[in-house]
Amino acid sequence: MNSIKKSAIILIFISIFLLINNKSDAQLSFTNTDNEIVNIDSSSIVNELTKPRPGFKKRRLGIHTPFVEGGYFFGYYSGIRYSVNYDILVQSGDKNALTARIGIGINKATNDSTVKGDEFFYPFGINVLMGHINHLELGFGAYYFTDRKALNPYFSLGFRHQKPKGGFMYRIAFDIHLERVYDLQGKNISKTGVMGPLVGLGWTF
Repeated sequence: MNSIKKSAIILIFISIFLLINNKSDAQLSFTNTDNEIVNIDSSSIVNELTKPRPGFKKRRLGIHTPFVEGGYFFGYYSGIRYSVNYDILVQSGDKNALTARIGIGINKATNDSTVKGDEFFYPFGINVLMGHINHLELGFGAYYFTDRKALNPYFSLGFRHQKPKGGFMYRIAFDIHLERVYDLQGKNISKTGVMGPLVGLGWTF
């Protein structure tokens, strides 16, 4: 297992841990390379990450959003893709918000030559929300595809329904990300784009 994949799994584990334990005094403990025990206070990390910053007025009540997402992509390859994600509200005002997202998914898309499908990928990025309950959503980030060891940047534009106090969340977006085109010998010959619609369903608390 390469270092990037290990790091992504660790980040997902920490995100889930923070999601579950942020309202308690729970601590995450691990031993570093010097055999010293290091304790991480999950509630302190979340509070520091999400406390209001200049340009934002306050923190909303619902800051955690686990969600599932699926969509169909076409271009260099075509097919479905789905993922499980965790989204945390970093900053917010009355009609704006900034969130960070990380997840894990499976890409079923293929072009029957260099992209075979059934490939794990890790999405991560940030979202800018404009609105109070019904938001215009702008997303920026990257997908890491494990089989091809490719880190591909993406941009998304969509609509998100998310109440400040929490509850059911859904989003509809259109995503485009860059891909490197390879020949059958694995040589990088050009760059192209892959695009498609996405639908996400989740719960905010």
